[in-house]
Amino acid sequence: MLSKCLKYDLKYIYKLLIVFYLIDIVFAIFTRILFSFDNSFMLHILALIASGITISFMFSIVINNLMRVWARFVKNVYGDESYLTHTLPISKSTIYTSKFLSSIITMFTSMLVILLCIVIAYYSKENLEVLKNTLQIFATVMNSTTIKLILTAFFVIFLEFTTILQAGFTGILLGHKSNNLRMVKSIVYGYLNYLLVGVISVLIIYIIGLFNPNIMALFSTNINNVVAVDVVKKSLVLGVFIYITFICIYYFIDIKVFKKGVNVD
Repeated sequence: MLSKCLKYDLKYIYKLLIVFYLIDIVFAIFTRILFSFDNSFMLHILALIASGITISFMFSIVINNLMRVWARFVKNVYGDESYLTHTLPISKSTIYTSKFLSSIITMFTSMLVILLCIVIAYYSKENLEVLKNTLQIFATVMNSTTIKLILTAFFVIFLEFTTILQAGFTGILLGHKSNNLRMVKSIVYGYLNYLLVGVISVLIIYIIGLFNPNIMALFSTNINNVVAVDVVKKSLVLGVFIYITFICIYYFIDIKVFKKGVNVD
């Protein structure tokens, strides 16, 4: 039954997202084609415009992914579809797990589409060399490889937006416990949930720093001074661990709150 719920959740979310995917890919292609005419001033201007539109739609993909996932959750659990949803012969944990998995799947594909658009619009041997040389500097400093650096950045950004999604789910569940101003309270709770992630993350790093002078350097070192590479690497690893931990914590909190019942509109 989880697979069927997931199927309908993904269908609803992708119905709009695919439009943004296609538009961004089309403008990425336009950008690539127009930039190939390097002898025309007018076409270069059009290429810059197409490039700007491509980048703006990358942000639109992420924003609409977030909003579409949350909209599906509200509509399916509290809105017009809620009466059917809550009469299905499935557990509340299955219903929520479907929303949770759909948010992860769609955000991952959105990140992949954005990466694809970047490759289509801006890939060239010259740009690749500049990117490789730039990243190689960081890779050498971080004692890593260029590929690992790119994958790490992709994974961190993915976890960042996934955490935002889960904080939003928790906000919606808490906000809809009220009898009035549900959406306003949901937004406030969602923001506070995400803010909590940042505060606790900094607090954890600070507490670890009390026992590790190198980590404490992140707080005591002047912005103009260089922090040890090993400290930065450990902080990134710790940050990834914290993101994953919070995603899991919000997941189990949400299921517990959801099982207590919901107030449908």
